[in-house]
Amino acid sequence: MLKKKAIRSGWCLLVLALGACTLFKQPAAPTETGSSEAGTAATTADNPYGSAPYTPPANTAPAYTPNAGTSTGYVGNYSPVDINAATHTVQRGDTVFNISKRYQITQDNLRSWNNIIDNNIKLGQVLRVKPAGYVAPAGSRNTTATVTTPVNTPNVTTTTSTTTTTTPSSSTTVSTSKTISAGGVRSVNGIEWQRPTAGSILQSYGGSSKGIDYGGSAGQSVVAAASGKVVYAGNGLRGYGNLIIVQHNQTYLTAYGNNQSILVKEGQQVKRGQQIATMGNTDAKRTQLHFELRENGQPQDPSRFLPM
Repeated sequence: MLKKKAIRSGWCLLVLALGACTLFKQPAAPTETGSSEAGTAATTADNPYGSAPYTPPANTAPAYTPNAGTSTGYVGNYSPVDINAATHTVQRGDTVFNISKRYQITQDNLRSWNNIIDNNIKLGQVLRVKPAGYVAPAGSRNTTATVTTPVNTPNVTTTTSTTTTTTPSSSTTVSTSKTISAGGVRSVNGIEWQRPTAGSILQSYGGSSKGIDYGGSAGQSVVAAASGKVVYAGNGLRGYGNLIIVQHNQTYLTAYGNNQSILVKEGQQVKRGQQIATMGNTDAKRTQLHFELRENGQPQDPSRFLPM
């Protein structure tokens, strides 16, 4: 009897143990679903918020484009100057560079003679273009004396030309034989002047014209309007083409532009009526001689000096 009770008690304990396991059983681990690709796993690991990385929108604003034609280009001043002058008055378009180039001095000298800092100059400023104590060369005074000696004596001019041709090269001899006598000679301020070439006047002095434009044919003779020294012969000044500048004294110089060819050299002495160039159209739209006459570097009306 006792044995049966013991067996029944054992079964009851076994049932209770199994029931306890059922009550305290842990739920199963959740199962994750989704792509098994490596890229998705990397994205989830890199982005803890679980969404796609932020991509800023493309810039749709139009690029800035400056207005065309609102500014004007700078135009430098390369007009002829009195190369023997001691001072220069700053004009529109002048710079330290082009002033020193026209007077054939260095930029450093121009700065030091005028205490210029950072190349700053202003309109109307008077600059020294020669060192302190500068005295004009005696050659220009001698030229003036030679020109003023004959007065109303055309024969003297012919004799002087003949004498001159015995010393220089043969090119000068050819040049002196080509002169222009039409229009005569006019004496102004101690200098005898004549027309630099034959032909009609295409453009008179005034307005934007700093001189006179004479019309003619290509290769036509261009002569010195008065005796003097060639201080420039070249084509480095924009708008003037093949250009010759003749210094007559400390006050006056003449410029001959747009030539076809140049027949003289810098430093050469020339006589009034001596051929110095041939007419052309370099830097010009037509065949012409652009002639300028300057007093102390300032353009003057050539009709006040030349027989017209």
